[in-house]
Amino acid sequence: MKIIRYQDKKGNVGHAAFQADGTAFTLAGNIFDSRKVTTDKADVAKLLAPIEPTTIICIGLNYRRHAQETNAKIPQFPVVFFKGLNTVQHPGEPIQLPTHLKSDEVDYECELAVVIGKQCKNVRA
Repeated sequence: MKIIRYQDKKGNVGHAAFQADGTAFTLAGNIFDSRKVTTDKADVAKLLAPIEPTTIICIGLNYRRHAQETNAKIPQFPVVFFKGLNTVQHPGEPIQLPTHLKSDEVDYECELAVVIGKQCKNVRA
């Protein structure tokens, strides 16, 4: 099941189960553990980022080749940093570049987000 987060024409935000034919049915319950697909069609006016994060924790220079390609010193431990909530990008939205920077060069990155629905510690791979 592909779950989407969306905004309807009235501005309400919800989650839905996206179907192969392009329709979506609203979800009832908690999307992380007790969700149920309803028979109500979702009024999807705009796709939103999959979740609304409260914190974005990032790990930098976590593999050697990335450090080497940027000529950065390979750290003894991964670099931990935070990104603001304003860095979340909705699907299909234009990427706005800051105009006050010294360079207008843009680099791309691929990010991986993992959502674990329960509290955990020392989880095995």
